[in-house]
Amino acid sequence: MKKSAGKLLVIGLIRSFIVVLILLGVGAGSYWAVMHFWDIPIAEAPEEKDPIKEPEKEPITKAVLDDISKNLIFRVQEETGEINGMLLEIFHCEEKRMQFITIPIRTQYTMSEALYRKLVLVHPTIPQVIRLSNITKYFDKDAVYDYGVLIMEDLLGIDISYYTAIPESIYTTIFKTQKIAEESGVTSSRNSLQEKEISISYEVFSDKYIKFLKSFQTEEDVHDYLAEIYPSVQSNLTLNGKMNYLESYCKTPLNRVSFALMNGINKNNAYYIEGALAKQQVESYIAGNAAE
Repeated sequence: MKKSAGKLLVIGLIRSFIVVLILLGVGAGSYWAVMHFWDIPIAEAPEEKDPIKEPEKEPITKAVLDDISKNLIFRVQEETGEINGMLLEIFHCEEKRMQFITIPIRTQYTMSEALYRKLVLVHPTIPQVIRLSNITKYFDKDAVYDYGVLIMEDLLGIDISYYTAIPESIYTTIFKTQKIAEESGVTSSRNSLQEKEISISYEVFSDKYIKFLKSFQTEEDVHDYLAEIYPSVQSNLTLNGKMNYLESYCKTPLNRVSFALMNGINKNNAYYIEGALAKQQVESYIAGNAAE
């Protein structure tokens, strides 16, 4: 009797299961028939799409490897991000000689119409007559060096190969300020006592840095120095790109490294560079006619 009851229970469950399957089949069939009869499109599962990648922004400036490289160096105050100094490093790879030309940070100049129209779109309040020390007021910290390059290319009328922004704590271990006489290509207005007190100077290697450079014995020493210092600076030239100059750096003696001030006029608490004369000064060095 117990076996018959159990058997009946199992049979009942099987029948119930079969009925459920039939009902599900009828429901699905009815759904399909209605959708097909009324020509209603059957929704399909949405296809997974690859995430849309935003197009990469074109860099404002591109680093270029040149046989005669022009590296625009910025002296940067770490805490504020302000640019406290600028140097143009010209390196003649073939002739193994280098010159650093100081560009006074109080230099004031009038942008060309073409550059001004371009930069006013970036910052509408930027003036056409600008002082180099003020450029950080108008550009984002991630782009200020690129725009600094554009400004200097406009001012000097030359193509700059790449830039290097050096924190002040490192910069001051490499360079020191040296005053010069005003006869060396620089004229000065003498209209006020304040103007007389403005010192005219340019940057040279510090004594400690010269001693440090003399300690290098092999190309590997120079390689290791560049690899160590490069993460602390900012440049649009990669470390691998910088290493392309390694062999020429190692073969350049210290007596082939010179320093100069960009020719200009010291007037009204500002410095004025004449573009044509500055370009001539740079090209003269490149051509090998500058005094070494």
